[in-house]
Order: sequence, then structure tokens, then C-alpha cells
Amino acid sequence: MDTESTPNLCKPPEQKKAEVTQLLKITTIRESGSTILKLEGKLSGPWTKELERVWTDNAQHGSVAVDLSNVSFVSPEGRQLLKSMNRQRVELRSHSLLTQFIISQIRNTSDGNCSTRDGGENGITR
Repeated sequence: MDTESTPNLCKPPEQKKAEVTQLLKITTIRESGSTILKLEGKLSGPWTKELERVWTDNAQHGSVAVDLSNVSFVSPEGRQLLKSMNRQRVELRSHSLLTQFIISQIRNTSDGNCSTRDGGENGITR
């Protein structure tokens, strides 16, 4: 089995290194016709567009799966992207309870609204 792993530490180009406090690491793992995008960090702000770019670039190589096990936060924009990816038959997976919950909300809601009855934004109250 041919395996290629490429870490990609994403930083928005418009910010200086000292100002960046939130990062998203995207590791691309290619295995015979499929790609796994392993995410670590927070999926929000410019990272949402970066994930979309990486996904689009890799979708032409075959099936894509996204591993959210090491994601600590997903913004509303990130949820919308994940919902779009899910509709395009991208496999969303996780070993973390937090992101398993988010994935279940994405799969089980038709409108993408992931708020809870207690008013917690995006289904999580912190």
C-alpha cells in the first residue's frame, strides 16, 4: 500500500507569526486512491477556507475522509463547510466525543442549525 503523509501547518498569510494564536494543522495522508485529511486545532476563520482549498485540491485524487479527532473547536462557518463536505460524500470521522457530537448534528439536521435547547451556540456551552 502506497502511503504519503504531508503535514501542512496553516497560517493566514496576512498575519505575522507572533500574532497567530490559533492554528489548524492539516496532515494529508494518501493511500491508494483515497485521501485522509487529519485536522488538529480550531476550525474557524481563515482555516475554514484553507480546509476547503485542501479538500478541493485532494478531491480530484479519489475519495476523501476528514479526521476531526484532534479538533478542539468548530465555528459556524466550519460547520457549514463540513455539512457541504458531508453532502459531497466526504467521510467525517472522529474518536473524540466533542467532534462525534458535531458530526452527528451535521448528519441529522437538514438546515444546519446546530443549537441546543438550552441556547448554547453551536450545540456546545462553555
